[in-house]
Amino acid sequence: MVGAANSQVLKPVKWQISFKKVSEGVYDIICKATIESGWHLYDTKLPENGPLPTTFNMDEDETKDIELVGEFKATTEPKTEKSEAFNMELKYFEGTVTFVQRVKLKKDKAKLVGYIEYMSCSGGQCIPPAEEEFEFELTK
Repeated sequence: MVGAANSQVLKPVKWQISFKKVSEGVYDIICKATIESGWHLYDTKLPENGPLPTTFNMDEDETKDIELVGEFKATTEPKTEKSEAFNMELKYFEGTVTFVQRVKLKKDKAKLVGYIEYMSCSGGQCIPPAEEEFEFELTK
């Protein structure tokens, strides 16, 4: 008799990605992460040779009519701790965190296609880097 292994995919971070019009042709892309208890989501800036930082990525071909304004950053300060897994000081978030990226339209109408790339860990266990995709139609 052959048995099947039932493997569960860990997804300790859930994303809600939306946008808010700031002024004519300018939008804030709001990326809210809800992180399961006991897990960390890493900040946007981390030392080299560590875990993958949380990044905002646009599809260049699809999104040629949109430009990034400023940096992708969290609205709250990250915590810092010495990571045993990576043997370095790392900035991270627990619970919930909201990241914002401002974008500016180069035309009256544009499609924003992209993804958030992130990594999360709990103790010494990390999930492989993951992506959360988004797509919006924006107008001036």
